[in-house]
Amino acid sequence: MAFGGEWEEKATFPKLGAISGGAWLLGAETVNGKIYIFGGQDDLQPAGKFVHVYDPDKDVWTKLNKWQRGRFRLDSAVIRGKIYAVGGTEDNFQAVPFLDEYDPKTDTWTAKADMPTARMMTATAAVGGKIYVIGGAESFFFPSAAVEVYDPVTDTWEKKADMPNPRWAAGAFAARGKIYVCGGAVDQSHQKYTDLTEEYDTKTDTWTKKADMPVAYHDMSVSFVNNGKAYAIGGKAFGGNDRDGRLSDKWRYHWTVFEYDVEKNKWTRLKDEMPTPRASLATTVLDGKIYAIGGHVGIPGITEVYTPDGWPFPKAFSVSPQGKLATKWGEIKRNQ
Repeated sequence: MAFGGEWEEKATFPKLGAISGGAWLLGAETVNGKIYIFGGQDDLQPAGKFVHVYDPDKDVWTKLNKWQRGRFRLDSAVIRGKIYAVGGTEDNFQAVPFLDEYDPKTDTWTAKADMPTARMMTATAAVGGKIYVIGGAESFFFPSAAVEVYDPVTDTWEKKADMPNPRWAAGAFAARGKIYVCGGAVDQSHQKYTDLTEEYDTKTDTWTKKADMPVAYHDMSVSFVNNGKAYAIGGKAFGGNDRDGRLSDKWRYHWTVFEYDVEKNKWTRLKDEMPTPRASLATTVLDGKIYAIGGHVGIPGITEVYTPDGWPFPKAFSVSPQGKLATKWGEIKRNQ
């Protein structure tokens, strides 16, 4: 059993083929105490069609039915026990507008209304029963400023005001009815990034600048837990600092864990480095712990679990009546 600030290795998920293993640029969500992963890229396989479920009590992965419209560089969210896979690409260059709903109870996928703007590597979060899809890249990795919200009840999309600083492969999470977007790539070269953190108010359709991240980079994954903090894990940059991670073919693959305190608006570099540095991973929260799954330039199929300091946390984070925050935190990107 891991304690606060510790990492623990879990079972690797099954090989996608007889020779290959692992996946990156995949989706991951938690529903009813189990973790579902879907899509992703593997150089030796058709991209995106594999779906697996993880049982934390047994530490076992099980392969499920294939996802026929599978893809990678996607994002996702959960609404009322169903998973929504947003955008992505089938060939690495052309973005698609697809939205698919997955029902874990029946292991089936249903195509839903397309996004107005085809995108991949978006920042996506669920707030108030709706899914907000922010930024990302259009085809050939040109950054998009689009903000579009999906209502699963009516199966319709609504356009919102553009984001002020377009980027793709940024981290995102939701708390107290607001969405936070951090980091990301700012052009199509894959070599220019930002350290910006911006807060989107879903009620007023407006943006507010927040504290900058410690490093400008992209392709990380960010999850919020009920201690009122979010954790940016993994990621990469071209070049970069030795302190941040391992260098491979001129790319710096991060082992960093950066903690963001929403109430204090403060980023902190933690000493709790991820054991396996990687980018293009997926994270999701289960029982207050963050599962870092898959990723590029890591061990194939790797699953490592991070226990944030102060665990266990309440199911709904709250503060005293004298505090400035609401008594219940909003929905989060990687866990419902």
